[in-house]
Amino acid sequence: MHVRDRMLMTYLQVRQMMRGERGATTAEYALILALVVVALITTLELLGAELVSQIDNITEQLQVD
Repeated sequence: MHVRDRMLMTYLQVRQMMRGERGATTAEYALILALVVVALITTLELLGAELVSQIDNITEQLQVD
């Protein structure tokens, strides 16, 4: 087999895999993972700001008493 034939066979195998369920499933899992990461980052940022606010309030109350 020539190098050109091997390259063509490899290309066709990759193309077939990407068209099949396996490639689609991998892409779906990657998309779901990306969405989960964005949701976690957003949630942690919101909770972090609220937590800092609560700690500041507690610190102020302790200093006043």
